[in-house]
Amino acid sequence: MWPWGFFGSNKTNFDPFQYLSEGEFQQMLDQWMKQAFPDFIQSMMNDGTTFHHKNTDEENENRETSTVKETLFETHDDIFIRIPIQDEKQIDRLKIYYSLNKCVIDGLNEDSSPHTIILPATVKKKGAKAIYRDQILEIRIPKSIEWQMSEIDVDKF
Repeated sequence: MWPWGFFGSNKTNFDPFQYLSEGEFQQMLDQWMKQAFPDFIQSMMNDGTTFHHKNTDEENENRETSTVKETLFETHDDIFIRIPIQDEKQIDRLKIYYSLNKCVIDGLNEDSSPHTIILPATVKKKGAKAIYRDQILEIRIPKSIEWQMSEIDVDKF
């Protein structure tokens, strides 16, 4: 005979975590993770916000100095990206590209890595303009009203 009563119902209402505090449970979870995953996976998990990674002030300063402070907003017809640029000579080095859903600006950082901005809506292929005025680069990209939809047939069996 199969032990049907063994699966699915806990007749004794035993809770294995009832005697653990939150701190003890966190320690136990960290210990399990260290045992379960190799060191390189642990370092990947600590780089993000997984579990509890505490940022030091030095890490926060490095992130703030390396990021570009862009302002992105949209109207009914356009998407605007405004980036403050102090050095006017830097404008000559800039290359701006965009696709349906992102804008890539190359030449903003000294480390030659392009800065990618995810756009909040799909945009048209033509009609974008960039203007540098009052130490602010303003990129205007017209929105695409046409939705690129494809029909999916439903099969009946």
